[in-house]
Amino acid sequence: MGAFASYAPMALSALQTGQQISSNRADQKNRAAETEANRQVDIAQINASEAERARERAEELRIRQARLRARQGAAGLQSGGTGSASAVLAGLEKQALSETHADADAAARKRAEVNRQASWRETSLLRSLQDDTVARLNAWFARRDGW
Repeated sequence: MGAFASYAPMALSALQTGQQISSNRADQKNRAAETEANRQVDIAQINASEAERARERAEELRIRQARLRARQGAAGLQSGGTGSASAVLAGLEKQALSETHADADAAARKRAEVNRQASWRETSLLRSLQDDTVARLNAWFARRDGW
């Protein structure tokens, strides 16, 4: 009976340490899932704002082109004027395309930053979990060995 009495506290201590480690792992998984959900929301917001800006830009281009064509028709310009108007229309399209590329690049940078931050948070959570697990195991072995 004496041997059991000396092993029982050690077994109970090991069980408690294992439960704490398991609880910390579950908490870390929940925080990682929350980080991933936040990342997905941020990416969706970036994509939605990019799509909205693209729609606004397309509508603005359409309106500008319609106004230019209306002015051209109202003035009764000859074919020489029509060529100039076509150049202006092409310039408007080129400007809109340039703005689209600039917005796409900005959105890509934002997505990369969101992904980088989420990756850092996940790595940080993993490291803290590992550090906590190692610390708990070291403490348990130190108690067991009587240090």
